[in-house]
Amino acid sequence: MGYFSKAIAITKSDTINTLPAWEFMNQTGTLGTYLAGSLIYVGGAGDVNVIPAGTLGAQDTVVGLTVSAGGTGYTGANNVATTTNGSGSGLTVNTTVGAGAVTAVAIGNSAGTGYKVGDTITVSGGGGNATLTVDEVRSLLPVVGDGVEFSGLDAGDIIPIYVDYVLSTNTTATLLVAGRESSM
Repeated sequence: MGYFSKAIAITKSDTINTLPAWEFMNQTGTLGTYLAGSLIYVGGAGDVNVIPAGTLGAQDTVVGLTVSAGGTGYTGANNVATTTNGSGSGLTVNTTVGAGAVTAVAIGNSAGTGYKVGDTITVSGGGGNATLTVDEVRSLLPVVGDGVEFSGLDAGDIIPIYVDYVLSTNTTATLLVAGRESSM
């Protein structure tokens, strides 16, 4: 058995950032929404939508690309599929074309996942010979869609998992308190 040695009132938010909501963890002067694996006490009955502790967003998404070879036979298009020589997948690009060669690209609807700097990407269509080089990747924070909803909670319940974020989407419970546990 344990008890909460620290507690804060929760402000539900769909803004996910890495600044701690706990003053003792946050030296910036601006409190964020990150609860750092807290337990959540429900003061008023309802539903609570949370992102469990340790949940990650998309990992190793493409942020920067360079055209290595323009290829032939292309026409400018949006959300063009790609393939890679590496382990990444799902990247789409918007292409700018001059005289049938890809001259510039921007990331389309999907930055993909699992890429590494230096991966060679082949742009689909045309002659299938336009290539890009991955210059930068980034891992993303979780998103609202990663939430787990606990329904029908009663006043006095404690959500049975450690939580990093409490979301406003689908949260109807009130008087929420985050607690940091200490053992006796």
